[in-house]
Amino acid sequence: MHPNGYTKEMIKEILGSSWPQPSGESGNQTRRRIGNEIREGKRPKHTYPSAESRAKLPNFDENGKYIYPEGSGFSYMQYLKDNPDSTEAGTYGSKVS
Repeated sequence: MHPNGYTKEMIKEILGSSWPQPSGESGNQTRRRIGNEIREGKRPKHTYPSAESRAKLPNFDENGKYIYPEGSGFSYMQYLKDNPDSTEAGTYGSKVS
């Protein structure tokens, strides 16, 4: 009996398909095995899109860099200027003598 009042079978029934199925090896062993398989050629190496292929996509410029939408992003300094009475504004940029 589990301390919360559920048996192992009840927990398994509640979790359903999300019940973990351990493979018998730890995460470190799995990463090491996959790395060895990649080096031995048994498993394909991850390939990432090149800058040339990204340049053909709509959200990228001719150098393959992502073009952020207008108005996106966050400037912490601008936030401090817009909110001078915030707790961060009083401590950030203040000189300590």
